[in-house]
Amino acid sequence: MFTLSRSLNISKNELSRYFTSCLNSTFRIWLAEVRFEAAKKMMLDYPDYNNDIISAECGFSSRSYLYRIFKEKEGCSPTVWRAKIQ
Repeated sequence: MFTLSRSLNISKNELSRYFTSCLNSTFRIWLAEVRFEAAKKMMLDYPDYNNDIISAECGFSSRSYLYRIFKEKEGCSPTVWRAKIQ
């Protein structure tokens, strides 16, 4: 959040208010969504990359967090999701 607020030249509080009022979200939830969408795109663009590489490249703290997000949003693991889309 610090890096984003600094690059936008606004305070962290202003950025936090923006997420709350305009996006009805928090920075943390928004960032997780951005990472999730990036992971899905990367899986489509680079099917030979394994889930460890995808989770690291997209900024997930661990592969298990990537799996948890996929289970929550897609109802399946990243591996099963990949098989469905191919």
